[in-house]
Amino acid sequence: MYQIKKILPDIKRNLAIDLPCFSVGCFFRAEKYKADGTITYQGPWFSNTVLNVGLDGLRLDYNLALSRDDSLIYYLNVGTGTSEPTISQTGLDNFLASTGSNYEGLTENSSVGDEAAGDPAWTSLQQTKSFSIGSCTGNLTELGLSRSSNSSYFNRQLFRDELGDPTVIPVQDDEGLRITIKVILYAPMAINETSTGTITIDGTSVGYTIEQWNGGWLTDERIAPGCIGQGSADVYIATADGGWISPSSRSVNTYSSGDYYREEVAIWDPGTFVGDWKRIRTDMKNTRSPSNSSGMLFLITLDTAQTVVDTEEVTLTFRRSWGRV
Repeated sequence: MYQIKKILPDIKRNLAIDLPCFSVGCFFRAEKYKADGTITYQGPWFSNTVLNVGLDGLRLDYNLALSRDDSLIYYLNVGTGTSEPTISQTGLDNFLASTGSNYEGLTENSSVGDEAAGDPAWTSLQQTKSFSIGSCTGNLTELGLSRSSNSSYFNRQLFRDELGDPTVIPVQDDEGLRITIKVILYAPMAINETSTGTITIDGTSVGYTIEQWNGGWLTDERIAPGCIGQGSADVYIATADGGWISPSSRSVNTYSSGDYYREEVAIWDPGTFVGDWKRIRTDMKNTRSPSNSSGMLFLITLDTAQTVVDTEEVTLTFRRSWGRV
């Protein structure tokens, strides 16, 4: 959400625009194996349930890399609980074992989306976690990903059969278990897609256009399109044809559990920006690899410019949000 406030005794202007809401989720596929390489079971793909505490985790730990120990989903946990997943759960019913061991290399896929078909841009990472032979013996029924072993969970699910029903995977002491994980992050817009809307400024209806401007985040090694939940995103304003002006200061609101959004306030002191304000740009960068090529950029353009004089301060508040697939 954007709010523009020009601090003069007789001028107060409010502008509200929502940034697109990102969606996250993942899928699992299980197989059992023996020491000689024989595969004794291979199940179907089934989807996860992202927990509320998992979405809360994105407020800081936005990195969803399967192969990195600074990720929200580095550990795979298995257990023997049987309750159907609910978003209010915080972990497995009955934890048995965990692993952070990766069996195979990372596979990455992405799409810039198709505006005509209404398809979003998305990126995915796929990797297989492995339990060694004898390390998770038991009648396994549940699994989930977490930041730490059996702690700070992101999701939970029951093992499922081809019909989508809960199933039991009996792992013997001469068998190991591998779980292939595919993590997906969606943006609701295609790259370079535009969306239009109307806002009211001082009682006057003003149109705007928002565009997802850069697809560099699709090829990042981590699913981290930028500051979805952590820290502050870069933000600039400009005239229709002028250079971008950085704010004098920025701050981010305190996060509360269940919000699934962050609001940032950027302030341009009087004289910092003077002219016919027309455009806003947000560079939502991956702060562990801060370059425009890995960031998700949004461009907002007003149909009618708003004049800013040298005695006026500009305060811009915008909201970025996320949810589950």
